[in-house]
Amino acid sequence: MYSLKDKVAVVTGSGRGIGRAIAVRLAKEGSLVVVNAKKRVEEMNETVKMIKDIGGEAIGVLADVSTREGCETLLKATLERFKVVDILVNNAGLGLYSPFLNVDDKLLDKHISTDFKSVVYCSQAFAKEMREGGAIINIASVAGLLPAYGLSIYGAMKGAVISLTRYLALELAPKIRVNAVAPGWVKTKLGESMFQLLGMSEKEFAEKFTLMGKILEPEDVAELVVAILKIESLTGQVFVIDSGESIKGGVR
Repeated sequence: MYSLKDKVAVVTGSGRGIGRAIAVRLAKEGSLVVVNAKKRVEEMNETVKMIKDIGGEAIGVLADVSTREGCETLLKATLERFKVVDILVNNAGLGLYSPFLNVDDKLLDKHISTDFKSVVYCSQAFAKEMREGGAIINIASVAGLLPAYGLSIYGAMKGAVISLTRYLALELAPKIRVNAVAPGWVKTKLGESMFQLLGMSEKEFAEKFTLMGKILEPEDVAELVVAILKIESLTGQVFVIDSGESIKGGVR
């Protein structure tokens, strides 16, 4: 069983939501955590504070990981503080609703850069410096496996992340394990915006689109990430956590 104690873990987009939950959960396991945000320094600092309040160790790094330069900045800060890196969680992402025929270049470029290029850039940068036995976890989405109306570009990029996960597992083995998590709807700003768009309450949405009648909490995703990291024989896999949403056919 892979121990997370004293492992250096970098979580992109961890100023809030799923990323914050993952960062805090890793800290509870004893990991030394690098918190990242693009520009919301207050949110980033709040995540760092939450980790320190439970006795953990963390630093915050402002960097735009949708650019190669941003990923290099994040890596440099990690190595300057902790000297090594063991775990990368590619969580930074963006979900924008738009019917396909209305997609413009601005929306397209944002999704390509934030949802896909960030995974490529950070994985390249960190894999070169990662210690033997390292791990990469990519946060994808059920939308990358099952279409949801209005999320065509987001879903396409998450599908690309899922495919890339398998390629990285192949090319980086045995030094580094690479897996992906594909959550369904989570209680984040993206999830809440979809409820509002459909004119439903969270309860109504959950009862209509999931088997369990409940929406995921960010902590549910964090718990799965930790479990995957601990099992050293796992690589090249995509783990769905969605309250049974995909079995019901997803959001149409």
